Amino acid sequence: MKSDNVENMRGAAVKMSIDEERKKKNDMEESRERSIIIIGSKRVGKTTMVYRFLEKDETAKPTIAMDYSYGRKAGKSLMRDIVHIWEIGHLTSSLISAAVTGASLTHSPHHITLMVILDLTSPSTLWSTLEESLAAARSAMKMSLTQQIIEEMKQRRIKEFHNYTEKQIDLFPMKLCIVGGKYDEFKDYDLGKKQMIGKTLRAVACNLGADLQYYSSKDSGLVRKMKDLLSWHGFSNHPMKGICSDLDKALLIPAGTDSFTAIDLKYSATHSTSILETIKQGYLVEFPTRVGDSDVDLEDPANDPNFNEAIIDRLKSQREEEIAVNLRDIMEGRSPKIIIPDPY
Repeated sequence: MKSDNVENMRGAAVKMSIDEERKKKNDMEESRERSIIIIGSKRVGKTTMVYRFLEKDETAKPTIAMDYSYGRKAGKSLMRDIVHIWEIGHLTSSLISAAVTGASLTHSPHHITLMVILDLTSPSTLWSTLEESLAAARSAMKMSLTQQIIEEMKQRRIKEFHNYTEKQIDLFPMKLCIVGGKYDEFKDYDLGKKQMIGKTLRAVACNLGADLQYYSSKDSGLVRKMKDLLSWHGFSNHPMKGICSDLDKALLIPAGTDSFTAIDLKYSATHSTSILETIKQGYLVEFPTRVGDSDVDLEDPANDPNFNEAIIDRLKSQREEEIAVNLRDIMEGRSPKIIIPDPY
C-alpha cells in the first residue's frame, strides 16, 4: 500500500511538472522567456551588438552559421526572466527554422521577435537583403510552425494594432524590428540619399508593423537605445521612449507610431499588387540592384522568383513540412527515431 502511494505521488508530481512545462510553452501571458532571432546583412555588427547588450567583454568574431546566447534578468519575483538570442550568420530558412524550433521548445512562439539588420552604407544591396531576409523567415515559419499557429500569431498582432489608424498594412506574423546599421558612416551621406533610404525603411516598417531604429556600435547614445529595444523585446521592459522621424538624424520609430501620410513617399505610376511591391519599385528606381551585388547568398534557386514552378514548389513545401513535423516530434521526445518518408 505504501509503495502504491509513493507511485501515485510520483505520478502526480510528474504530471504537474509536465503540465507546468506545457503551460510555460503555450501560455502567451505567463511565460518568463522570450527569444530574439537576428538576421540580415553581413559584417554590419550583429555580434558586437549582442555582446554590448549582454555586457560580454569579448572580441566579436564572424558568425559562420548560427550563434546562440542568452541573458537573464531578475524580476519582481524570485524567478528570472530569460532572453534567448539566436544570431544567424548565413541566411538560410533552415537555420532560421532551427532557431524558431529551439525557441518554441521553451516558450510560446508568440514571444519570438525577428530582428533584420541592414547595412545603410550599401544602398544597392539593402533592398535585396531585406527582401531575402523576410522571404527566408516566412519559409522558416512554415517549416517550424503549423499554419494554425502562424495564423494565431498574425491575429494576435492585429489585436495589438487595433488602435492603429493606418489601414494599408500587412502585419508580419512575428514581432519585427528593422535596424539600420553602420549609422556612423551613413550620417555623412548626401541628404537626398538619406531621405530616400529613410523614407523607404519607414514605409516598410509601417506596412509590416515593425520597429525601426538606426544603430552604430561607435555611438554610445545609439548603443543605449539599442539596449532599450532589445530589453523591450527580450524582457518586456518599458517600451522604447521617444521618437525621431527626422531623416537627417538617427531614426527611432516604434511600431504603430508612423503613417504613410507622414512619410510622404512619392512613387511613379505603377500597377503593383501590393504596397510592399510599390515601395520596392520606387526604391529600385533610385538604387537599382546590380547583378552580383546581393549582400546575402540565395540558399536555394527555389527561393528565386525567377524559377517559380507551381507543382514542384508545392511538393517541396509538403516535404519541408513533413521534415519539420518529424524534427519537432524527435526534439520533444514523441518519436524515437528519424522517420524517412517514402518518395513521391
